[in-house]
Amino acid sequence: MNLKGKILSAAAAGLLAVSLIAGCGGGGGNSSGSGAPKVEAPKSAPTMTFKFGSHEAKVYELAGVDLRNNINTWELGVLGNDVYFQCGRKPFHMGKVTMKGETISDFTDLGETDDNHTIAMNDKVVLWKGTKDALVVYDGKTTKVGGKWPGQLLAKVGGGISGRDDFYFLSGRSLKMGKLKDGSITDVKEIVPNLTNISPDFKGAQFFPVASEKDDIYVRTILQKAGENKRIPVLVAFDKKGKELRRYEGMAGSRKGFCVTDKYVIFADQDGNIRVFEKKSGKSLGDVKITFGVFALATVKSNSIIAYDDSGKKLYRIDF
Repeated sequence: MNLKGKILSAAAAGLLAVSLIAGCGGGGGNSSGSGAPKVEAPKSAPTMTFKFGSHEAKVYELAGVDLRNNINTWELGVLGNDVYFQCGRKPFHMGKVTMKGETISDFTDLGETDDNHTIAMNDKVVLWKGTKDALVVYDGKTTKVGGKWPGQLLAKVGGGISGRDDFYFLSGRSLKMGKLKDGSITDVKEIVPNLTNISPDFKGAQFFPVASEKDDIYVRTILQKAGENKRIPVLVAFDKKGKELRRYEGMAGSRKGFCVTDKYVIFADQDGNIRVFEKKSGKSLGDVKITFGVFALATVKSNSIIAYDDSGKKLYRIDF
């Protein structure tokens, strides 16, 4: 980095190393299966830092591949050291890059997809919706078209539990579970027939997949604040029997932006707002505003996430 770049980077870090403002309160893998990446010790200074509670988060821009013509995505997925995303406009394609430290390399076009941006994975394979409603299964080397796309699949946080091929998914407002076998989701069981019946707050709400882990399932929705003209993005945690456990409230007016790690639930939006929650209690640990917007985010491992800046067409790793 030249002298001007160092000065700008230092200035940005100084401006952003701020104490978090207390936020309002309302998760995360526990496994490092064969697909779990190794988050290497940083070899360069962070692009910026910020504080939440008594902790400091470090932000690293992942450079090495010009993504301006190679990424156009609402969702991210991470398996091993590879980051998956959609690229192109019509027809859409699935692409990936490989992480190593604070660099990305080896952009790979994995072929045409549907315009549905859901990307899910366990510790062995990545799944997405292909053309003609097909379920596409990618094992890191080979792309195979399997059975019928079952619905909005929930990714396994941290790769999920090694050897477990069960996937939770949303089909309309129903929460279901099935097993991945020979490229298809089979043995489907209904967990919650209609999520809108769980709470009066959910009447008319739509739900979208976020993640599943050993004990809990996380889906997001947008709710109307009672007595106020505000629409709030909310992440809802359920147990594996469909009982609601906790809620995590994002910033009013934002549409989405939740990610689950080992210890935290992270909310981030396109205006650069970040809110960090303690995962187990749902307690907000504070808010901060950074200098780039977050259009999509996904867990890498432990408490590190990948964030996509749609305006700059850049990927960042944030270590919480």
